[in-house]
Amino acid sequence: MGIGQQSETLGYFREHAEDWRKKANAQDLLRVNVIQQRNGFVLHVIKSRVETRSALDVGSGTGDLVCAIARLGISATGIDFADEMIRLGRQQAEQNRLVQADFHCGSIFDFDLTTKRYDLISANGFIEYITPAQLEQFLDLAQRALKPGGSLVLGSRNRLFNMVSINAFTLEELTAGAADLLLREAVALAGGASLDELAESDTVRLQDTETTHPYTGVGVSTRFQYTPVQLMKLVIASGLCVEQIYPVHIHGVPPAFKQQQPEVHVAIANRLQEFALDGISLVPYASTFMLHARKE
Repeated sequence: MGIGQQSETLGYFREHAEDWRKKANAQDLLRVNVIQQRNGFVLHVIKSRVETRSALDVGSGTGDLVCAIARLGISATGIDFADEMIRLGRQQAEQNRLVQADFHCGSIFDFDLTTKRYDLISANGFIEYITPAQLEQFLDLAQRALKPGGSLVLGSRNRLFNMVSINAFTLEELTAGAADLLLREAVALAGGASLDELAESDTVRLQDTETTHPYTGVGVSTRFQYTPVQLMKLVIASGLCVEQIYPVHIHGVPPAFKQQQPEVHVAIANRLQEFALDGISLVPYASTFMLHARKE
């Protein structure tokens, strides 16, 4: 799946780079700006740190996060394998005279991480487009590339959301026999379980590498999902300590209603997002989540 999935991903983002740039900057009453929510959490992590001098954004897209970090006076590097995305990122940095922003076109797996260590590495919309085996490889690379005390911030599509979306994704989990463990994890999160308790809990097996799914709004046939506990276990196994789980795009209504009444959904979702920093109980209702881990 890896090569075919990434070829499909590259083709999609080359073709839709300009659309992605517009999405990142949109203020739309009919659509939740997930890109801004994810970027906002990364910036929150940076501001909560004692010091951040260098940052690497993996799957940087059109460069909005890299440029936002550079505006804070931090040396920020973005890497993306879609050349059109990188072109738009460089254009934005040049237009805003952000000399601290730097962009590289290529794969993180080919990028030289031996000559520099980073205070922060982010990957907001990246891990869904690589296989679980590649994710483990990436986590190992990130762990070694971070300075002591450095932060890794990951974004993931939330597999737990399949249990509350009440749609074809829910039926797939029922058919696969995964519903029981998914619901148990959701109950633990909704009940305010600690990170230590979550890390010790059981979870479902990872999605098969040949998995496909209903259309998600992005023209890529496989976009892997993880539960918070699944991702926690992988991150901990790489040698990092999990600090926080943060919900993104919190749903107060099911997707079917969202399609019928998008303005209502956006109003509810944006209101709920105001509680996200201390809202681990909201994670099961979020279609995406962020995980912040630290290197000791």
